[in-house]
Amino acid sequence: MRRKLFRARILVPLAAVLATVLWYWHPWQRPIVIRERINPRDGAAMVWVPAGSFRMGTGAGEGIRDAARRRDWRDMRDVLWRRLRGGVESDEEPSHAVYLDGYWIYKYEVTVAQYRVFCRATKRHMPEAPSWGWQDHHPIVNITWNDAAAYAAWAGASLPTEAQWEKAARGPDGRIYPWGNTWDGAKCRNSAVGTNWATSPSPVGSFPAGAGPYGAQDMAGNVWEWCADWYDAEYYRHAPGRNPTGPATGTGRVLRGGSWNFVDPPDFFRCANRFRSDPLGGFDRLGFRCVLASPGP
Repeated sequence: MRRKLFRARILVPLAAVLATVLWYWHPWQRPIVIRERINPRDGAAMVWVPAGSFRMGTGAGEGIRDAARRRDWRDMRDVLWRRLRGGVESDEEPSHAVYLDGYWIYKYEVTVAQYRVFCRATKRHMPEAPSWGWQDHHPIVNITWNDAAAYAAWAGASLPTEAQWEKAARGPDGRIYPWGNTWDGAKCRNSAVGTNWATSPSPVGSFPAGAGPYGAQDMAGNVWEWCADWYDAEYYRHAPGRNPTGPATGTGRVLRGGSWNFVDPPDFFRCANRFRSDPLGGFDRLGFRCVLASPGP
């Protein structure tokens, strides 16, 4: 009888309190406090991504299903070929835990106005204007990876690693899109079915409802964003679990986020989606943002 009373009065309430504390303090459940500061070098707003782990990539079997959904036969061929060679189906496999030190990431993509200041300060030429012309609050486009890296160095920053980009986009809860797990074409600049056909990117920050968990905006759609890493379709199989920086060499640099002109189903706008391009190529669909490793908030 005394044991039953002890359980009812002490152990059960204690267990409930302990469960509540663990639930709250688990990193996936802990409330995210958005912290901002300005990079004095270029005036860019930045948001803080705290140190910790997140799940990077997607699970086995997603690659072939995504390619089939897009009716992308070339991707399906590549997926099957990698599988026959004993590799992974998708370049997003395997899903794995990654620990990152804390860092600041630009809240918005680098704008035309910011890039123009950089060109004046370094005696560089602006790239060729896109068909819609230069507009100060649009993201800069038509720049190569080298152009983006040069800007980042001038700003006292760097291009984000693939892992830094993905964590800022999806957060510790592993969401599919920056805003959550359900596709919503109204939360990013795109040309996917069900939205108006886009003819150019939007001014940065035009879709605040599509912001990621730490406050970074336009991480889906608007323009593809250059990352620091060389691209390797099977890099996730042997990537380090702490602060990965990508392969030592390669032929293409990683792009993330999708762009304004994409008309395919929303697979391309997922946080885990990987793309690549020739680092010497600059197009009207490619832009970038920067990261600073320190100091913290």
